[in-house]
Amino acid sequence: NPDSLPPEIASLLRVLGPHADQIHRVLDIGCGSGAKLAALCRGLGAQGEGIDPSAAAVADGNARFGGQNPAVSLQVGTAAALPFGDAAFDLVLFGFSLYLVDRPDMFRVAAEADRVLQPGGFLAIHDFDPSVRHKRPYRHQAGVFSHKTDHAAFFTAGGHYHLVAKDSLSQTGAHFVRDSDERVAISILYKEPDAYPVR
Repeated sequence: NPDSLPPEIASLLRVLGPHADQIHRVLDIGCGSGAKLAALCRGLGAQGEGIDPSAAAVADGNARFGGQNPAVSLQVGTAAALPFGDAAFDLVLFGFSLYLVDRPDMFRVAAEADRVLQPGGFLAIHDFDPSVRHKRPYRHQAGVFSHKTDHAAFFTAGGHYHLVAKDSLSQTGAHFVRDSDERVAISILYKEPDAYPVR
């Protein structure tokens, strides 16, 4: 039931549903306990892999979703060093995690996501979408910052990725909010097989 899905997962299934026959392996970076990854994989009929720095979340998710069909498998790790081979996935999702990446690590994280995504695959970014790029102290952990910016621009600026769709959301629902600090979006990008074709 699309109405019971998290809004970002409903958006992904709406946009990528017509391409489901080409999406066999999905990676969720910042998967938490994997509930959203499991819903996405059910909708696409795909196998899911998830990575998250929280050992407790990963253990909980593997206990809840590890035996289901399609298969979902989670492991502990970080976005800067993905333990997967080149071009291993047809869809890579940053599940509300890029805003916590330290800025010196951002290009490494982007390169790792690009490395594991096959050409012709899709990249999805669920994150803050402010009108002005900024950072603020992260309220859940001292010494950590929340970075609010259009993270899709890291991928689209060079022409290697094409913006397919962008849905404006909020942290609490499937609607746009006026408060720029609370704006959230799901951006869906296509990885061009050849960013610079001969013409």
